[in-house]
Amino acid sequence: MEFITLKNVFRKDSLLTMVKIFIPGVLFMIAMGIFSLLNDFHFSYLSRDPVQLMETKPYIGLVSNIGILMWCSTAAILFYSSKLSSMAGKPKIQTNFLVYAGFITLMMLIDDQFLLHDMIFPEYLHVDENVFFVFYGLSVIALVYFFWKFLLQTDYILLILAFGFLGASAISDYLIVIGFTNSYSQVIEDMLKFIGIVSWFSYFLRTAYFVTKSE
Repeated sequence: MEFITLKNVFRKDSLLTMVKIFIPGVLFMIAMGIFSLLNDFHFSYLSRDPVQLMETKPYIGLVSNIGILMWCSTAAILFYSSKLSSMAGKPKIQTNFLVYAGFITLMMLIDDQFLLHDMIFPEYLHVDENVFFVFYGLSVIALVYFFWKFLLQTDYILLILAFGFLGASAISDYLIVIGFTNSYSQVIEDMLKFIGIVSWFSYFLRTAYFVTKSE
């Protein structure tokens, strides 16, 4: 039986891993601290949960938060599965499909989490949010164009549903922006978006399993 010692606990590869993990984390916290000082607000505005800062009900933003978790889970599954696919020597088109879909999902995650097209770009950077809709539209067209043969081997009906619901949500969002709205417009948009995220997550979960499972 091998005894636990400092030598075998802090192996060279373990130390390198910790350096890779903790240095970026520490640098990020320092950068956020400097950002809060330069903009004259308390660091807790960056570090604490919005619900705590607002002292409001814990269910505020519940559906949105679950959607964020599903975006994040999908991106993680896709990138991890692409690595497994590559290591197992699977057809390159399958691996490339997972990587490409992972980057699209990651972009949607960042956009949704940090309100890029809803607030950051139009209000702070003065960039029309329609740029995002064009980007997503072109990304989807590219996905279908380059990988249509592989798509036909998968449960693509779920992906079609995801495109449909997310597209309908984007249209609803656009109608709200131009003033065509009523008391239920935001609810409808959010419901369509959530169902679209669920469809997206389900499709890529099944597809990643299809690609990485043993023959």
